[in-house]
Amino acid sequence: MIDALKQLLGGGSDLPDETTVAVGLLLEVIRMDDDYDAAERTAVARTLSRRFGMSESDASRMVVEATAKPRTTYDDNQLLKSVNQHFSPEQKTALLEMLWEIALADGELHRFENHAILAIANKLGMGQAELNATQATAKARLAA
Repeated sequence: MIDALKQLLGGGSDLPDETTVAVGLLLEVIRMDDDYDAAERTAVARTLSRRFGMSESDASRMVVEATAKPRTTYDDNQLLKSVNQHFSPEQKTALLEMLWEIALADGELHRFENHAILAIANKLGMGQAELNATQATAKARLAA
């Protein structure tokens, strides 16, 4: 499943699993409102660059390639299972911050994006306080 997502993202099998899972979830969130604009794609690329140390051009290319392909059905639950098995609490928090940052990048939080993030947080076992804190961190990062 992770290998299939890596292929979808155009990176082959050389992407770290953490990056692959994060990209998969980030793309799912921006696609929730079927209106992923340049601001959201740029925010995803910047987030990937900052979080995973890839160049902005490589991150942008990855996002463009992934969003240009037809939406592929894959099991979000399997991605989240991987997160729960392999991510530390700090990595889970960082992932949720990234999801909020992407969802808020276009200046509005679409209800489907909000619902997706709430569902992801729930499946990761994160409480309301963590949810609020990660959203506040994302808002502050976007305002900076």
